[in-house]
Amino acid sequence: MKTFEKVLGSVVEKMSWIAMVAIVLCMALVVSDVAKRVIIGIPVRGTFELVELIAGVILCMGIGYVTFVRGHVAVGILVDRFQPRVQAIFTLVTSIIALGSSIWLTRAMVRMALRNMERGEITGVLKIPTYPFNFVMALALSVMCVVLVRDLIKAVIIIRTGGEA
Repeated sequence: MKTFEKVLGSVVEKMSWIAMVAIVLCMALVVSDVAKRVIIGIPVRGTFELVELIAGVILCMGIGYVTFVRGHVAVGILVDRFQPRVQAIFTLVTSIIALGSSIWLTRAMVRMALRNMERGEITGVLKIPTYPFNFVMALALSVMCVVLVRDLIKAVIIIRTGGEA
């Protein structure tokens, strides 16, 4: 389990770095667009499209890392007061719900990517194919599913042993 967690941690960390670089690129694009509008009066062509595509990548790449480090909002005030087994039961239930919805979302993203690839969907101004971005988002969401499976397994171990996983 430790090796699996190290590999998974490395993957989600690299994904978070991709999200951070994408944020910087997105900010640079928006700043250059605003500056060009102010200085010359002409916007950077396709800024809206690029920001839209990059934002999806930022969200999906970052969510796997946040799930891995358990950085999401939790009801800690209530749950932290319980014994480890009870906390693990809460984790188990929330992991099952999150995993189910994440699998559904990942599947929908793959179907959307395949549909966009089949139809040749492109952006309006820059004519960029959208399906590569959809596949990247689906991959990132599938990694998040793996993280949720890890949480589920750890919760089951804690419930069975009553201690640390």
